[in-house]
Amino acid sequence: MPRYLSGWLKEVVQLSLNKPRTGRNRERPVYSLSRVITLAKASGVTPVIAEFKRASPSGFSQERDLNSYAKFMEDNGAVALSVLTEQKFFRGSYNDLYNASSIVKIPVLMKDFVVTESQIEDAFQLGADAVLLIVRLLTRRELCGLITFAHTFGLEALVEVHDESDLEIAQACGAQLIGLNSRDLETLKVNLENPLKLLEKVRKSIKVVESGIRTKQDISLFKEKGADAFLIGTTLMQEPSRIKELISA
Repeated sequence: MPRYLSGWLKEVVQLSLNKPRTGRNRERPVYSLSRVITLAKASGVTPVIAEFKRASPSGFSQERDLNSYAKFMEDNGAVALSVLTEQKFFRGSYNDLYNASSIVKIPVLMKDFVVTESQIEDAFQLGADAVLLIVRLLTRRELCGLITFAHTFGLEALVEVHDESDLEIAQACGAQLIGLNSRDLETLKVNLENPLKLLEKVRKSIKVVESGIRTKQDISLFKEKGADAFLIGTTLMQEPSRIKELISA
């Protein structure tokens, strides 16, 4: 069982534990998230993972056409697409993931509260190339096991951390992609100082900064501290055309 949780996190994890299976079969090859990040950096482009989300518990709400958004991001330089599949708090769905992965030929990240192997298997069948694993939700044994299970499908795991304790666990499990989230999961407040402090402590992993990125200046600051890529949702959902500006940072 996942770690002891309370509030909305407890509820969302309980929903994850009881999530219905997809019943689909994968229809596309697996694309490597770490590879496209590395290639983009080598070519002088800032690697941006563009996120599609309709809502969040922080109060964000935005309706957009998934198909046109996904294609626009691919055509305008996003290295990958992140798709929220949690239904109650983020208004996402497995159908969103399936539709997005059917449209683009860049890596797709399933962003959800993954706590079971069946969710990872569903992610693969729906066309995802990577899954988000949040250290705060899992015991060390569970995290290590889910990373290994994802790898059996050829999927990568973006392992999300919020503090040094999370980072220690992620690195002990051999996480190759580490997401440093500036948003506190309980208070939902954003503090960009948090990932700035953690960046220098990450060893031998690709470092992805999540949440709160709004400007080229934000990106430049994080790149100076060693960030490799950026997962950007709210800013791009509100103004999709800003992808061109942000990848040039």
